[in-house]
Amino acid sequence: MQARELTQEEITEGSRHINDKDLTATQVQALVRVMDESKLKFRRLKENGLKTQYEEELKKENTVLYYNYPSLFQLHLEDRLDQTFFEMLNLKRKIEKGELTPEQASALIGKQLFNQYVPHTISNTAPPSRMSYEEFYRNST
Repeated sequence: MQARELTQEEITEGSRHINDKDLTATQVQALVRVMDESKLKFRRLKENGLKTQYEEELKKENTVLYYNYPSLFQLHLEDRLDQTFFEMLNLKRKIEKGELTPEQASALIGKQLFNQYVPHTISNTAPPSRMSYEEFYRNST
C-alpha cells in the first residue's frame, strides 16, 4: 500500500496542528499509545461497519499524529504496525543520545529490511512473520 499523503484541503485544515519541531522517540510512542486508547474507545464504530466515522473520530482525537505523521497514523489505523516500529523508535533514541548518526541508523534499518525481504523474494518464499504491534508491546511491558 502506498504511503498516506495529506491532501491540500487537509493541509489547510490542519496547519494549526502541524509541528515545526521534531518530536522525540518517546513523544512519538506516546502519540501512538494515545491512539491505542482512541481505537479501543471507538472500536464499536469499526465493528458495526462505520469505517468513515471510526476514522473521523480517531482523526479528531489524534490530530498531532494525523497531521505530523500521516503514514504512521494510517499504518496504526489499519493495524499494520509491527515490531519494525519499535526497532525504528529504538534507533531514533540512539540518535537522540548521540550513539548513532542518522546515516548509521538508516544503513542499519536498510540492511535489516533488505535481509527480511530480498532473500525471500529471490527464493520465492514467504518472509518470516514479524510480531504485530500489539504482540511486541505486550511482550516488552
